[in-house]
Amino acid sequence: AAGGAATMVNIGADNLAFDTSTIMVPAGAEVTMVFDNQDDGVPHNVAVYDSPLRTEQIFVGEVITGPAETTYTFTAPPEPGTYYFQCDIHPDMNGEFIVE
Repeated sequence: AAGGAATMVNIGADNLAFDTSTIMVPAGAEVTMVFDNQDDGVPHNVAVYDSPLRTEQIFVGEVITGPAETTYTFTAPPEPGTYYFQCDIHPDMNGEFIVE
């Protein structure tokens, strides 16, 4: 897809785990991410960083306490590559954010 294309991503959290370990988006895309936190009484978010070292924030979503759903909107990095996503409250919940 061309840069600036819109893309939709769905991600859920349940039992202190995301329902996916990989998110793929086009480079430079306008990303709409629907986050469904199914963990009752547990706060989660989705945050995207340059790498597991988290030296650069790409996007940090608002923390929501489940069960709840929210929609995040952000722009994917313009450079293709493998980035990193996690829940900031539970960093063991993480995966690869792949930009193509």
